[in-house]
Amino acid sequence: MGAAIKSEIRKIFTTRMWWGMLIGMVIIAALLSMLFASLVGTDNADDDSGSGNPFKTMTPGTAQLIYSAGINFNLTTLIPLALGVMLITNEYRHKTISSTFLATPNRATVLISKIIALIPLGIVYGILHDVASVAGASPILSSKGAPMLLGDSDVQQTFLLCILAFTLWLLLGFGFGMLVRNQVAAVMSAVGVAFVLHIALNIFFGAKNWDTAAKFLPGNLTSGLLVTSDPTAGQATTQDAGANYFDQWWQSGGVLLIYALVLAGIGAFLTTKRDIT
Repeated sequence: MGAAIKSEIRKIFTTRMWWGMLIGMVIIAALLSMLFASLVGTDNADDDSGSGNPFKTMTPGTAQLIYSAGINFNLTTLIPLALGVMLITNEYRHKTISSTFLATPNRATVLISKIIALIPLGIVYGILHDVASVAGASPILSSKGAPMLLGDSDVQQTFLLCILAFTLWLLLGFGFGMLVRNQVAAVMSAVGVAFVLHIALNIFFGAKNWDTAAKFLPGNLTSGLLVTSDPTAGQATTQDAGANYFDQWWQSGGVLLIYALVLAGIGAFLTTKRDIT
């Protein structure tokens, strides 16, 4: 198993694909954090103005929104999703999956090794997303005289959970890629579901006032994982504080993990049963 894991990690980090997509993710994360930071108002704004505005003053919840802006926009998560799809579909596209399974005849071992190899990739993406977001937001916040709140425990928690979020989205993509082996079809379908369908369902659920149903969309689960404080007041989010969040970060993360494991599990099961050509 150890040799198989090392082999899969080498496959990932010796290609240009992972760092090429990483560059795009870093740029998007920095730009969107700059956009969110530009919305922050002055600290001495009238208490009666901007009711419900999460950017009225710089609170821990506002900082969480800013430093995870790319994820809250449901954009930077599309990159690990697509990358996860491509990591497995590349094997089918270039006909290397046969030699991979011949080198390690136990297909379950191969697939588990591939899944474990996603963890260091998720760590790299999560850390650099954090760095890019802070780098993008810091000059804007400094110009406004707003605190960055990097030492706040809730904000630090968001930085750490960003790593988990990227790992889970890699796993979601990997599972989807095992289900749909054609690379072009898999990438377009995965991104379409995660972005276009996400927007459509958010609009539909909002029109129907189905707030609870909306919480279970993967993009909203990821926001619930990262934004755990109420940006409008800087208080911990509870069930009564708003319909957009779960009570605790682990609830959103737990549901998202279940999605990823179920998708990967179904894909792995089918892969172990399919003929490889």
